Amino acid sequence: MAGSLDYLRWRGDITFSERPFNSVDASLLSSLVYLPADNSVIEHTLSELAGKLQDLPTFQNQMHSETASEVMLLPESPRIGKIKILDWTNRLEKEPHPLQFSAATFAIDKRTIVIAFRGTDGTMIGWREDMRMNFLPEIYGQNVAAEYLETIAKKFPNQRIYLVGHSKGGNFAQYALSAVKPEIQERVIKAINFDGPGYFHKVYTSPGFIKTMAKMRTYIPQGSIFGAMLDHPEQTIVVKSTAAMRNQHDPRRWSVGRDSFTLADGLSAGSRVFRHALINFNNSIPQEKRDETFSDLFEAFENSDIHELHQLTNNKLVGTYRLSKVLMTLDPEERKLIAQIFSNIWNSYKNNVTMPLMTNNYELYPKSNDSNKAPVFYEFYDSERPNLELPPNVQDKLH
Repeated sequence: MAGSLDYLRWRGDITFSERPFNSVDASLLSSLVYLPADNSVIEHTLSELAGKLQDLPTFQNQMHSETASEVMLLPESPRIGKIKILDWTNRLEKEPHPLQFSAATFAIDKRTIVIAFRGTDGTMIGWREDMRMNFLPEIYGQNVAAEYLETIAKKFPNQRIYLVGHSKGGNFAQYALSAVKPEIQERVIKAINFDGPGYFHKVYTSPGFIKTMAKMRTYIPQGSIFGAMLDHPEQTIVVKSTAAMRNQHDPRRWSVGRDSFTLADGLSAGSRVFRHALINFNNSIPQEKRDETFSDLFEAFENSDIHELHQLTNNKLVGTYRLSKVLMTLDPEERKLIAQIFSNIWNSYKNNVTMPLMTNNYELYPKSNDSNKAPVFYEFYDSERPNLELPPNVQDKLH
């Protein structure tokens, strides 16, 4: 299976004047915003940034990863490597709300810029923000993304704009488009989300979202997990990936054909069942109780000097010990709720993945809304709806 790194090798010498900016280019910029950089890279090219990273003594430790390969390819791929960096912003804050925010702005040509929003990093602040995204209609970071778009649009008033992002960053890209002034919305060409969470009904029925939804595109792999969170009313395209389900979150592991991703037949059964598990979680525990419990949990992480996810995952034995110590600092009722949350998700997945999909009508979930046939996901996250109430046009197929 050819992927976006193969695209860099094969098509990296073709200019944007020869072949316009496309979804694969957008996914590469969405991954490059994860690089360890700051505002010192402004006015440099991505190739120059790659050269600086390759000179770091620690770079050799990353040679096995897709990121290292991507960095090595940039100087050999002028299509992406010659792109100039116009801005690079990083923010990590605890107050007034948890915020892990990174975004970069790139110049594609004299008339076009790309704003790339980064997804979650390894910090506990970032993961706390992600947990809130699953049960709060709006989070602080989305509004920060809209403010960033407004700032860049003002700084570069004559350019048209692409908004792109992976995971949480993709959600931020589309939310920002929906939340800014109409004159900025008109300058945006597309807002592209790569396997990022969707939105609550409150967000995607807002006037700004409805007005700009035609400019939104979402790409999710056939085994999507994060992209299966919440609802995607915008055009959502399911792409092929032969990677294990847990590894499909990285767009560099998706199938590419020439200048675009290869379409899949639809979401895998595992992805659809996992979504069902998340819906059950969202409907089984009151929002205020979840908010309080997760706030206390992440405060306990901080009090235990656990600030990065790798402190729990690099060594399973040590990580389990650290996690156990954190959980023991919580109130017994909160410990019980944490266990219930993860047990509910796992049991729902385990109990449903082995049974025929007809049992829970999974085969009636639309596999894709490419060609505008139907949205990938319906409003199952609305609290006033029963857990598995199907929309009328799908219910009709049962009779």
